[in-house]
Amino acid sequence: MLVNRAIIERIVKYADLKSDDIVLEIGCGTGNLTETLLRKCKVIGIEKDLKFVKLLKEKFKDEIESKRFTLIYEDALRIEFPSFTKLVSNIPYEISSPLIFKLFNYDFRLAVLMLQREFAERLISEDNRLGVISKAYCTAELLEIVDKDNFRPMPKVDSAVVRIKPSPAIRVRNRKLFELFITFAFSMKRKKLSKIVNEFEKRFGYKLELDREIAEKRPEEIGALNFARIVDDLRTR
Repeated sequence: MLVNRAIIERIVKYADLKSDDIVLEIGCGTGNLTETLLRKCKVIGIEKDLKFVKLLKEKFKDEIESKRFTLIYEDALRIEFPSFTKLVSNIPYEISSPLIFKLFNYDFRLAVLMLQREFAERLISEDNRLGVISKAYCTAELLEIVDKDNFRPMPKVDSAVVRIKPSPAIRVRNRKLFELFITFAFSMKRKKLSKIVNEFEKRFGYKLELDREIAEKRPEEIGALNFARIVDDLRTR
């Protein structure tokens, strides 16, 4: 759990909350972040650990009765999210990737998330599958690194606060095809694009002529925009 109050306050400030916002918080834990969020707007919390659910029900009894706080005892990956405007959460590390991709299926204004540092750095970069695919859905920025000693119990790694806006950094015509090609390419990331495109054609039936410069590069070297151009030029043979 994040125990540094100053960092909690900054997370809420990054979210630029208004009185009409409805915040979704996933993994409320002991309610340290929840308490600060509730001062700004309505909050919907999803928590799957029963001991925390009991604690939260007692701690926020008045807010639950007034319907300012709605607590859902469920696994966030297994349910449909209720309507919300912003996602503000200290995300459990083990669900970061599936949760991010689930988020892209919803309409929202903004997300401010505490993530494992290594995951956050991959999300904002363009040399890996997660970072490239995410660019077709959002713009992400790393706001600050949070040292591991700000948590109890203390984890083994540092964290980072990331802000996500649902405005794509790149445009692609076919997101499904884009995700398919990116996933395929990074599964062969030691190979050059010329080899990857040939293998992709054999398996999926899409043909592409690469320019010489791109053909000699590996997936982590070309960036999201070049991937978008490649996929937009794919055609069935």
